[in-house]
Amino acid sequence: MNHLILILISVLLTALGQLFFKKGMAAIADQLPQLPMWKMIGYGLLNLYVLLGFLAFGTGALLWLAVLAREELSYAYPLSSLGYLVVLFGSFFFFQEQISLIRILGILVIIAGVFLVEYSR
Repeated sequence: MNHLILILISVLLTALGQLFFKKGMAAIADQLPQLPMWKMIGYGLLNLYVLLGFLAFGTGALLWLAVLAREELSYAYPLSSLGYLVVLFGSFFFFQEQISLIRILGILVIIAGVFLVEYSR
């Protein structure tokens, strides 16, 4: 498989894992807002979305190991920042989080950096 595609799949799965973690833990915090943190984490380990987050995040990490075996770290790691873009859009669409202009500009700078890293090949 093309290394760039493997990197992108890994980044996508890792970012999806973060979105699942957020969905699961936000639901617990909404239902049981006074719960101590350690109990909240315990409930999180039983939440379907958190478990899906571990599955996606873990699969992304395993794919990342395959990337590291075949690709220069100085090339691959900057591309992992594309996960910020996935999380930004996911946060906006799934959690209705407000995205400020400064965040958008920050993401554009990251995308420009990713383009330069890819172009350096």
